Amino acid sequence: MVNVDFERYSGLIFDLDGTLIDSMPVHVRAWQQVSREHGFSIEPQFIYDRGGFSSRNIVLDMKAMGNDVGVVEDFVKRKVELYRAHINEVPLFPQVFSILKNAKDRGAKVTIGTGTQRINVVDILAIHQISHLVDFIVSADDVTEHKPHPATYLKALSLMDIPADKCLVIEDGLPGIQAAKAAAIDCLVVDRDQFVQLNPSA
Repeated sequence: MVNVDFERYSGLIFDLDGTLIDSMPVHVRAWQQVSREHGFSIEPQFIYDRGGFSSRNIVLDMKAMGNDVGVVEDFVKRKVELYRAHINEVPLFPQVFSILKNAKDRGAKVTIGTGTQRINVVDILAIHQISHLVDFIVSADDVTEHKPHPATYLKALSLMDIPADKCLVIEDGLPGIQAAKAAAIDCLVVDRDQFVQLNPSA
């Protein structure tokens, strides 16, 4: 377990899927069902390898592999529909959540910075009754360039009005880790609620 001095950060940015919430199994099942409906199959690892990617880019990767995905936007819409049908089953990761709660308790600012749609963030926070613990949300709907581009985290910094060197990103996916580095923000890498490493921005 990596030791992190959270007290030195006045702002924390949390990725959502796979970081704050254990949602990947639900996402995988949704992706697999839509794929079957289109006459092909995908392995779970295909989705896990693309943690942090936008849904549209995941479908484009499927298409690039020669799969008949039909209309990309329709494929994404159906996947989102299936995921949201089970969103109330998605649990929080307790250790990562404790970081968030402790940060809020000591007066730090908290932002969710995610590649998912805003409605999913709002609903997850409401389901777990933690909306009051989050100051800002930067979702796929709020930026035009997604992780690994740093736009998500740069917008979060702007909203929190905190310099990069006083902020910490908590992430599980490579695109998000790369985005944090590009934004010059320290990044705590997590894997299924375990602290893997702290990547300093410098």
